Amino acid sequence: MMERVFLLAILALGSTVVGVKFDNDMKEPKTDRYSLDDRCINAIQHQINEEMHASLIYMNMAAHFGRNSVGRKGFAKFFKHSSDEEREHAQKLIDYVNKRSGKVIAFDIKMPGKDEWKDGLEALEDAMNLERHVNNKLHHLHHMADKICSDPHLMDYIEGEFLTEQVESINEFKTYISQLGAMNNGMGEYLFDRELLEKSS
Repeated sequence: MMERVFLLAILALGSTVVGVKFDNDMKEPKTDRYSLDDRCINAIQHQINEEMHASLIYMNMAAHFGRNSVGRKGFAKFFKHSSDEEREHAQKLIDYVNKRSGKVIAFDIKMPGKDEWKDGLEALEDAMNLERHVNNKLHHLHHMADKICSDPHLMDYIEGEFLTEQVESINEFKTYISQLGAMNNGMGEYLFDRELLEKSS
């Protein structure tokens, strides 16, 4: 008799477990995690403007050092390459918004406020400060993706595509500033310019 009662209890328990529906079984998601949150789209739009602003500053630097009255072709090529990179960053962000069903609206790009530099060292120092500014803005975007939009994919994208490159770029500028700062302004800058020209070639 006890064995029969025990068997019936096991069967009843089994049928209860089979009938349980776990929280993630065949339910529609409460929110659409594929599309970007509007607040993050707006933050990305601001970052696109920052990247394009940086591109224009580097283009100004390239134009300045490429003048025949300045004659620093190495610096000109180096800053032209930097300008292209910043524009590529803006395009990457545009492509990412499009991929996540967002829409990039009208651009509001601040124009550069400077078009001359007394020497290469001043330009490199300005460039490093610019890279730090862009890096801080990227960290702000990453923070928004985490705390405001709860979007791990956007966080991962920013880390993988931008933050490592920013660290390397700032390190490069700091190294160049240290090297050029240890030289005299005349022949030292000329030799440094030749080195930049060889690297960019």
